[in-house]
Amino acid sequence: MATYRNAAYFQRGEDATTGYNNYTVDQELHRRFFRTQLDAIEKHAKKGRLLDVGCAFGYLLAEARRRGWKAEGIELSGNAFAHVRDELQLPVHNQPLREVAFPANSFNAIVMDDVIEHYGDPGAEIAEAHRVLVKGGVFLLHTPNFDSPWRDLMEERWVHLKPEEHLYYFSPKTLSALLEKNGFTIIYARGRGKATNLAYIFGVLKKIFPRLGSLLEKTIGRLPPAKWPFSFRGGGFEVLAIKK
Repeated sequence: MATYRNAAYFQRGEDATTGYNNYTVDQELHRRFFRTQLDAIEKHAKKGRLLDVGCAFGYLLAEARRRGWKAEGIELSGNAFAHVRDELQLPVHNQPLREVAFPANSFNAIVMDDVIEHYGDPGAEIAEAHRVLVKGGVFLLHTPNFDSPWRDLMEERWVHLKPEEHLYYFSPKTLSALLEKNGFTIIYARGRGKATNLAYIFGVLKKIFPRLGSLLEKTIGRLPPAKWPFSFRGGGFEVLAIKK
């Protein structure tokens, strides 16, 4: 838990093995991804209260509010929590989901982006999400895919292999089964691309192949096209489920 409460979790620097290099630098990439997620949610849920568990700097929350949702977040990292509370002026909690103890049937939608793999008891967190969702409410999750071809290809160098913080790994099949066991109907469970650019990819590559990543970053990475966004499937998947 101390790892996530660290104020620098989202700005660890290039040598980090946990957290993010610099989450805020890539905020437009995150915003693009979150817009597509909200599009998916809005196909299955009417707008009401939305909870983003692990909301980071609140980019999804801000977009949800702009669209007419009553957006609320949970974030343990100190500086990200303060940004959502003070700069965005959105309701946010600095406690884990089960400790907040929301009343039952509180939310029309819950999002967990790259969160479920961090829990020591993911089943208990899913059960709590079920409890606080209204009947027919949407639960959207994104997490690394243990069945991804990227894991087979990269093996121990797979970018999502972080034993210090990723306690569980799922495939679309195993996470769907856990959700169904806890009272959800699966709408889809599939590989999911995220908005990225070449500059971001070269930064990740530096951790795996330092010389190659540095060379690409100092050459191609400095050209304007390196900042152009595109969708890339780097080994994650998304599940959209409905509370029965």
